[in-house]
Amino acid sequence: MEIQNNNRNPKTRDEELFIIREKLKEYFSKNSKFNLRQLSRILNKNDAYLQQYLYRGTPKILPEEYRHKLSATLDLDINELTPNWLQNKVNNNENINISNIEKNDLTKDKNISFSKLLLRSINLLEIKNIFFYQLNENSITLIDIGIKDFVDENLYLLNDKNIFFLAFISISQSDKTKFVVKPFQEKFSPFHIYKSHLYIFGKAIWQSSKI
Repeated sequence: MEIQNNNRNPKTRDEELFIIREKLKEYFSKNSKFNLRQLSRILNKNDAYLQQYLYRGTPKILPEEYRHKLSATLDLDINELTPNWLQNKVNNNENINISNIEKNDLTKDKNISFSKLLLRSINLLEIKNIFFYQLNENSITLIDIGIKDFVDENLYLLNDKNIFFLAFISISQSDKTKFVVKPFQEKFSPFHIYKSHLYIFGKAIWQSSKI
């Protein structure tokens, strides 16, 4: 998806950053699937993070990891969130190969190469625990299978009778012995489950549209 741009070409970096924020504001005014608080949590930031970015210009530029997460979540072209001087530079960085978590003959991609720049927030010494999960041909998620327990409200890969699925997990406010599970795919309804009955296969640590 592309954000319609009716603005002239920016002449300065500050102007370009301003236009990116204005286009995002216009996008959110027309699309109500997610609010800024939900998206900030998806980025593992405080609830006001994107509000401050859009209306105060803090930070001036969204870090690359966050731009990729937003592009995947909102189905936006990553370049819509990226200033011109930062585009297409990732190809110049050293890459690392990551294997698919689903090892079967039907899997389309067995390995995918990632720039180490994109993975700079990940401890590469623990890369043996990192695999990718391919929800569909347009979206991939990096999973740390070394994390088998609930750590915080976040996106996890669950295993239900050898069927993998992504879901946001939080602790039930009405019953602390249960989790609230919201499947990433909207066609599945949220549900409550006792903590002891939920099998967490790994935690999502990065998500992006497939490049």
